Amino acid sequence: MLPASAISRVTGVNVEFRNFNSGNGGYLPQRLAVIGVGNDDAVYTVQKHEATGSADAIAKRYGYGSPLHLAARQFYPDGGGGANFPITFYPLAKASGSLPAAGAISCDGTAEKNGSGVVSIAGIDVEFAIQKGQGPEDILDAVKARITTRLEMPIFTGDIDGDELPVTARWSGDSGNEISIIIETSVPGITFGVSEMTGGAVDPDVGPALTAIGQIWETVILNAFSYTKESRLNTYQTFGDGRWSELEKKPLLVAHGCVDDFETRTALTDQRKTDRVNFLIVSTASPELPCVIAARGLVNIMNTANSNPPHNNYGTLGGLKAGPDEAQENWTTRNNSLSKGASTNVKNGSVAELNDIITMWHPDNEINPAYRYVVDIFKLQNIVFNVRMILESDEVKGAPLVPDSAATRNPKAIQPKTIKTSMMNLSNSLEDFAILADAVFTKERLVVKISNMNPKRLDLQFPCKLSGNVEVIGADIYFGFYLGE
Repeated sequence: MLPASAISRVTGVNVEFRNFNSGNGGYLPQRLAVIGVGNDDAVYTVQKHEATGSADAIAKRYGYGSPLHLAARQFYPDGGGGANFPITFYPLAKASGSLPAAGAISCDGTAEKNGSGVVSIAGIDVEFAIQKGQGPEDILDAVKARITTRLEMPIFTGDIDGDELPVTARWSGDSGNEISIIIETSVPGITFGVSEMTGGAVDPDVGPALTAIGQIWETVILNAFSYTKESRLNTYQTFGDGRWSELEKKPLLVAHGCVDDFETRTALTDQRKTDRVNFLIVSTASPELPCVIAARGLVNIMNTANSNPPHNNYGTLGGLKAGPDEAQENWTTRNNSLSKGASTNVKNGSVAELNDIITMWHPDNEINPAYRYVVDIFKLQNIVFNVRMILESDEVKGAPLVPDSAATRNPKAIQPKTIKTSMMNLSNSLEDFAILADAVFTKERLVVKISNMNPKRLDLQFPCKLSGNVEVIGADIYFGFYLGE
């Protein structure tokens, strides 16, 4: 810039970059927090741990076959197609007085010919051989040996006692009761029995893990415990509601895996009419561990939220076993499930697919419930993120604040119209992203003004209409017959 003292005839042209696109939006980077326990025999600290993209590293840290390891196998599968977002593990130590779940596999009879069988533990299969003439002890010894070969098995086996092989969950707590045991064989003369996993009790308080999150904007939490503990749901809801506050500004969701049928899951969710924090990822009657189902579902859900946040959740629970055909739910049941705050799935061939991914929010008589769909929470997260990017920028912090009518020459000064322009640009960007459906509505009703009570305060109102999503299609097909002339 020419100095003010210049007096000789001259023309000066200064070239300087200025940002006239303040308010152009961007997507909020998704982050996942995983809360759970390691194995009882694993020695680990309860400090939060940023994952490095390796399920084996998580196993070495918290124990092979632990809930944290089994979830990590879905985030970082060997064949690719895993999470493209950062994941932090918030481990908890087992609670005082907690107990592991226990069950048993029994065998009776004598094999009449050579053959084989399959034992499935929480959806993890191993095949074992059966020789003609073998009895229970030899067959169970083969079963035990094959289970031991799989490091990711969530159980360890005890000593065979006659016709029974005892098994115990690798970790203590209620979620060990969710480990399924299935034995299949067609060898004549042999009958297997299963004692379901029971006795797992006392999970740790999740409060310390939530405290450890601190000021990090974890956008989703995976609860690796059972979803059925109302007190734990309340803890998550209280924490999550606090993250919506005007001072926190970091709204989040808490995902829970679920294999229960309509009656079982909605008996709980129907009581949580104003819960906009907790949501289920369902695979009805699946033999998989619920936390594994949730982890696999979150890979799809959060990858989409990273790349296209206004797109509703979809995808398969690939690599996981679906429940049997006869346990799957029809449209009427799924529709009723939504009205009671519970997500649903469908089965396509042999694979479970995500269907309705919703929070437990369903107040009585609320048309188009405000916080029902998880995708709408992602949209709101992105709006909050972008508004914060403007209002918390270095250009705004502490800047001189003067009214629009002031003829200021201070390049650092902020006027309401400055912020308003940025917010109008933002509304255009959010409509371009399809997060908002009507930017004109927002711009016409946008309010930015200096407070009439505090000269150092800006008050802003940013009304917006969220976009919808294609969920229901009504089509009429009319037909007739061609009649000759």
